[in-house]
Amino acid sequence: MSERESRDARYLTALEELTQTIRRITGDYLEEDRDPEFHSQRLRFRHVEELVATERRLIEEISPPCRLILEHFSTFYDQPDRGIGIRYGQSSYFNGDFLGFSINEWGHITLKVGDCRITWRDEEYQYMFYADKVVLRANDIQKPEIILSFSFSLKYSKLLEEYPDVPGHPQTAYYQPDLFDE
Repeated sequence: MSERESRDARYLTALEELTQTIRRITGDYLEEDRDPEFHSQRLRFRHVEELVATERRLIEEISPPCRLILEHFSTFYDQPDRGIGIRYGQSSYFNGDFLGFSINEWGHITLKVGDCRITWRDEEYQYMFYADKVVLRANDIQKPEIILSFSFSLKYSKLLEEYPDVPGHPQTAYYQPDLFDE
C-alpha cells in the first residue's frame, strides 16, 4: 500500500466519523424542532455535510488525473496571486480566484472560479497535462474541450510525486514529457 493510499484510508475513516457526527447533531438538535428559526442552521449543516461528501468522493470515485488537478487547485485557496483561467468552447473566463469545487453523485465535478462555474463528469473526459494548463477532452466529440490554465505551474507542485500512476492512467491522453520526470 502506497503512502497516499494509507493516508486516504485514514482520511476516509475520519470523514465517515464526521458524516455520522453531522447526521447525529442534525437529528438531535435541528430536526426535532421544525421552527423556522432553525431552517438556516439546517441549511448550514447540510452544506457542511456536502463538503464532507465531496472530500469522500474525491478519494473514492474520482480518477487520479482529475484528482491531481483538483488537489493542485486546492493549493490556490487564499492565494490571490494564483489565478485560474477557463475556456469552454468559444467562451473564456480569465484569471479568476479559486473558490472551491464540489463533487456530486456520478462523478459530476463543479469547479468554482470567480463568478464562473463549470461542471463535467470525470469518466466522460480524458486529461492532457501541460505545465501551465490542463485540457479536458470529452470522449463525445460533440462536446467542446475544457481548458483550465493556471498561474502556478504543475511542474513545481509537490503533488506530482504523490501521483506516479497518472501518466499511465487510461484517462491521461497526454502529458508533457518532462512534467512527471523526477
